Amino acid sequence: MEQQTNNRGFGFYLKTAILIFLAGFIVLVLSGNYTWFSKTTPVMVINDMDDQFKVKPQVSSSFFNDGRSGRNPVEHTVSRNGSAYPLDKPDFDKADSLVGSNPLDITTASTREYVLSRGKNRFEAFCTPCHNYDGQGNGSVVARGFQNPPNLRDEVTKAKSDAHLYHIISAGQNIMNGYGDKIQSNDRWAIVAYVREMQKLGVKP
Repeated sequence: MEQQTNNRGFGFYLKTAILIFLAGFIVLVLSGNYTWFSKTTPVMVINDMDDQFKVKPQVSSSFFNDGRSGRNPVEHTVSRNGSAYPLDKPDFDKADSLVGSNPLDITTASTREYVLSRGKNRFEAFCTPCHNYDGQGNGSVVARGFQNPPNLRDEVTKAKSDAHLYHIISAGQNIMNGYGDKIQSNDRWAIVAYVREMQKLGVKP
C-alpha cells in the first residue's frame, strides 16, 4: 500500500512538472512572436533590429529643433563618384566657356535611345514636381500654390545653350536650388538631351 502511494505521488508530480513546462513554453512563444490578435510582440525576446535609433526620410523627428529628419549636406559636399561643380548660381555668363557642349553621344541610334531613356528617368525623378511630366511648368507643387517655373518647351528656353541648361540643373536659378550634389554629371547632360527632345513638341495649351 505504501509503495502504491509513492508511485501515485511521483506520477502526480511528473504530470504537474510537464504541465508547468508546457504552460511556460506557450507563454514564452506567445510573448515573443506576432499573434493572430496583435502585430506587436508583447515581449522583445530577440530584437532582430526591429527597434532602431534612426530617422526615416520624409518623416518628422523630435531629435532636431526644426522637426525635420532629413538634413542638408554640408556646403560643398561632393558625392563619392561625383565632382565639384565650379560655378555658382549667378555665373550664367561663364557656363558656355567653362561647361562646354553635351559630351554624351546622341548621334547613333543605340546610344541616343539610352541617353534619352536615362534623361527621362532622371527628369521624372527630380524635375516633375515643378515642371511636370510634359515640362510645361504645371507640376504638383504648382497646384498647391507654388510659383510657376519656366516652361521648358517655350522659345525662351529653346534659345538657351546646352551649357546654360546644364548650369541651371547644376547650380540652380532664381528660387530653384541646384542639383549638382544630387544628380551625376552624365545624368544632368542626359536631362538636357531629354529636354531638347521635349522641345520638339512645342508649347501646348
